[in-house]
Amino acid sequence: MANYGFAIDLRKCIGCHACTIACKAEHQIPIGVNRCWVKTVEKGTFPNTRRFFFPVLCNQCDDAPCITICPTRALFKRRDGIVDLHSDVCIGCRACMVACPYDQLFIDPNTHTAEKCNFCANRVENELLPSCVSVCPTECRIFGDLDDPTSEVARIAKAEATERGEGAPAKSLRGVGAPGLIKVRKPEKGTQPKVFYIGAEESAIQPEIAARPFIYKEGQVLLRPLGSPEPDPDRPDEARVDYDTPHAKPWGVDMAIYLLTKGIATGTMLLCALVAYFFNDRSALTMTVGPFVSLAFLLITTSVLVADLERPERFYYMLIRPNWRSWMVWGTWFLIAHGAITTLWIAAGWFGATGVIAWLVWPAVIASLLTTCYTGFLFAQGLARDLWQGPQSAFDLLAQAVAEGAAALLITAALVPGIGSARVTSALAVILIGAMVLHLSFLVFENLLAPSPTRHHELAVSAIRRGPFARLFWGGAIVISIVSIAVGAVATTVPFALALAAVLALAGSFAWEYVWVEAGQSVPLS
Repeated sequence: MANYGFAIDLRKCIGCHACTIACKAEHQIPIGVNRCWVKTVEKGTFPNTRRFFFPVLCNQCDDAPCITICPTRALFKRRDGIVDLHSDVCIGCRACMVACPYDQLFIDPNTHTAEKCNFCANRVENELLPSCVSVCPTECRIFGDLDDPTSEVARIAKAEATERGEGAPAKSLRGVGAPGLIKVRKPEKGTQPKVFYIGAEESAIQPEIAARPFIYKEGQVLLRPLGSPEPDPDRPDEARVDYDTPHAKPWGVDMAIYLLTKGIATGTMLLCALVAYFFNDRSALTMTVGPFVSLAFLLITTSVLVADLERPERFYYMLIRPNWRSWMVWGTWFLIAHGAITTLWIAAGWFGATGVIAWLVWPAVIASLLTTCYTGFLFAQGLARDLWQGPQSAFDLLAQAVAEGAAALLITAALVPGIGSARVTSALAVILIGAMVLHLSFLVFENLLAPSPTRHHELAVSAIRRGPFARLFWGGAIVISIVSIAVGAVATTVPFALALAAVLALAGSFAWEYVWVEAGQSVPLS
């Protein structure tokens, strides 16, 4: 069976966009979205300027992160190596878009499902070249079987591997001899892309280098990606993107709301279980009212998740055709388990079945921890976004959930006097303060002290520290959180003062969750 790959000789590309038009015509792609396009980067100052054309298309990765994160197995790899899509089982969660480091997936506005380049599999199956290859006037696009050692694309791929120190020396290629002339996009991501570029300009192949002005599209002025490099007036000759497509932001404020409501749900139930166990507390706060608050916010969380899907009527596909490599699937089952245990807890508390409560304590703790932390690993599967990588996100989400749960219980205790003991309320105040201090420690270390491992991460952190998210980060995530700690520390025995500290803690936590979601997606990928 074949293993198809692609090579593009950028020394021949003239930026005519015939490939883009042919692709749209072949697959009936709507206006405003593209399976492939040609980015243009300009360098120098008039009259000494140069333009570099960079065709962009799906890299058909051997280790495709979009396949891993897709919860319904809508994305799959064919036997010929092409990564394709079953649109009839796509739920439109946009997880594949945050996973792809190459910005190659989009939502079709007609079908409301994901779309991507598939090397024109319909043509390849009939022994035809992809449409973009057929129409290229300079024949800069080279398509073939990577497993066929006689094919030109296989020799190019072997030369690229040799330049990276892998394999035996490749046969000489006509016009390809300079070291570093053959490259792939973002090899550090480990996706093993199968699109090779000959003669790529660094500022074109690496999206974090070139500055980006405003984008003009169909009579609209669209803001450039907020985390992209800014033009330097003192260096007008630096590389700048001259033509590109608008970059979609897969997840927005709805994801921040989901993080907040889920944190309240899981944190509240976690603390109810721990307080019931360690304090032997059987008050209404921990037996019924607190768990009811948890269940209510869990239902809100589920509603937000389903409503955010492009095809919400297909939500149950995650249950009937799950991809167990996707943390979104595991999260769905954790949410179900958390809801079931919380419901049993409420019923046992209502009927005074203390024996059942004792049996449910540790299942409730485990379900709360799993439901809290899975989101950190889900975001880490968003391989495209360096800000979200690493296990520290899961630990910070746990600290926030504890703070949000304590805040919810303190507000409930203030609104409904007498449902909780003073001893428990004081303990919750200490827990709130401790969790917020831990959360702030994570923020300071990650955004102010720790060095950025990549340029992408550096741009995202810069957007947080002193860029478009700075006001919300410093004024909301930092200052409001500090004020909540101070208020909680001063008034540990005044219910309404503690409720104020709790409200401030929730506001500070939500401010950071919004910044984290938005800033993570602010750096351009192509």
